[in-house]
Amino acid sequence: MMSDSDDSDDLVVVRALLGASNPVADDPLSAVEQRRGESLLAVLLADPSTRSARSSRPGRGRGRVVVRRRRGVLTAAATVLVLAGALLGFTVVRTHDQATALPLLPEPLLTATTGDHDSAVAALSEAARRQRESVQAGSGPVLYVRTQIYGLDIAVARNRATTTARTTIGDLWRDSDGALHSDRYIQQIDRAGADIGGPTPVDDDQFEGRSDRPPLPPEFDPALTPTDPAQISARLKAYALGGGVPVDIDVPASVLSTLRTGLTSPAQNAALYEVLAQIPTLFDAGPIRDRAGRPGHAVGVVVSDKSSLSLGIAYLIFSDTGAPLTIENVATPPPPGLHLPDASIIMDYTEIITTRRVPTVGATT
Repeated sequence: MMSDSDDSDDLVVVRALLGASNPVADDPLSAVEQRRGESLLAVLLADPSTRSARSSRPGRGRGRVVVRRRRGVLTAAATVLVLAGALLGFTVVRTHDQATALPLLPEPLLTATTGDHDSAVAALSEAARRQRESVQAGSGPVLYVRTQIYGLDIAVARNRATTTARTTIGDLWRDSDGALHSDRYIQQIDRAGADIGGPTPVDDDQFEGRSDRPPLPPEFDPALTPTDPAQISARLKAYALGGGVPVDIDVPASVLSTLRTGLTSPAQNAALYEVLAQIPTLFDAGPIRDRAGRPGHAVGVVVSDKSSLSLGIAYLIFSDTGAPLTIENVATPPPPGLHLPDASIIMDYTEIITTRRVPTVGATT
């Protein structure tokens, strides 16, 4: 935790030193900045206030206690700095249990609901071409993905609603046999709605901790997504028609849901982009930087119909290599009854921090 007297330059240096979680490298540090940053990191590592513990709850597994080592907490602080610092600025909370915090209801990066369709198709087609020329980073039989996920968890009962804003950092490994291993940590959780007298939201234990899951059925495993856009399109249209939902709503939502896992290869990304380019509500949103400060290009697409009582737009931001960076869902206005501000609201976003191949489960490089 930094004191009120800390120089703003120190934050810049520390953020740069912690930039290993940022897939876009910052400018190299000078020798003076390097030494200053190392000194500050040493202070952070030695500060007892950076330790965090979550006690076991009644009724949970016996002895369930999650204690984060200082270095683990520092890694979390690094992610906050890298992801939130570039666009949202630093919000330093002077408490003993939290060094930095994201805004409770962050502003949407984009709010446009229409734009040029042909430009969006051209941008996605170029991104698909670049992805087909790319290769997966790293080497090894295991796929590793780190994401930051923000979302509103809404519980409604007896005409009362409780809305919670939750930000989670997740590490996910897909083993060579398809088994999934995840390690998630709640970065921040707050009540977002004005009416907090409603039911209790989903238990936090479902969002945090380690878990192991068996392989998904092949047709639902993102890592086994076909590289033929016609095959993907036919499958997703069949799902939509079978479920009785509009194709032009369900198909883009499914495409973006697959991309947000980070488990798709560049060739699979290219095929998914080409499917998305077929959606008539797709529009161009132009150049933008995502929440990690990474330069990219955004396209938007409608992902809700009139039954939702709110216009839902999903924005895909991709890099100059075509790699997916961020998927953000915005509601305009928010669904009624949630006691949220009457403005465009981020319902959820996924920041894909890194995706690469690694030698073993648990490895990150």
